Amino acid sequence: MLWTLDPSRYEGASLIEARLGYVFVRKEILFEALTHRSALEGLPGPKAEGASLMPWNERLEFLGDSVLGLVISEALLASVHGLAEGQMSRVRAGIVCEKNLAIVAREKLALDKVLVLGNSELASGGKEKPSLLADSVEAVLGAVFTDGGWDAVRRVTRHLFSENLAGDLRRYFESDAKTLFQEKIQASHQLTPFYEVLSEEGPAHQRSFVVAVKVGDEILGQGTGNSKKDAAQAAARHALLRTTEVSL
Repeated sequence: MLWTLDPSRYEGASLIEARLGYVFVRKEILFEALTHRSALEGLPGPKAEGASLMPWNERLEFLGDSVLGLVISEALLASVHGLAEGQMSRVRAGIVCEKNLAIVAREKLALDKVLVLGNSELASGGKEKPSLLADSVEAVLGAVFTDGGWDAVRRVTRHLFSENLAGDLRRYFESDAKTLFQEKIQASHQLTPFYEVLSEEGPAHQRSFVVAVKVGDEILGQGTGNSKKDAAQAAARHALLRTTEVSL
């Protein structure tokens, strides 16, 4: 690893372990999950995109995104509700959306209190940003999987999202514009919409994305958001408004 993660910066790590119900064997993996790239400001060494073994949380976030989706999918498949494939897709999308992950970050894990950020990110209110908090949940789950394996991350994830998986799951059916629009287009045209980033601007800690949703060569909707996911959802909502009389 290019830099050593100073344990003194991670006094809140034990709080995270308590809330997860999981104690890390390799603490440095949890430290990495709690480290935003801005925390490495001013440190020597290459920081180019793609540099290997960087001790910030983006690689663990990448892993945790897949792990989270798999655990939630398994839980939905075993659900007593007997959901169809399209319904499971909508529920999963509602559970793992940025807004919900940010709630888990704050209310279940208190990540807003223990994330290690650089001065620029702190000054811009980084600990309150939904996108940053959502990414940190995925990074922590990626860390649990890396340290403890499938059984550990499965147990932790089901614990963190137990409320989301309880009750009438139909509440999620209308929450995911991308899924609704895809089902509509596949039913009417046997095509799958795809999303293209038209532009992105702003500083690294406060990006703004413009995304278009296309069917074939035709742009049917366009949206803006502080993350690619939010912009894509906005584009899908725009497309639905253009193609139906019902708004989300």
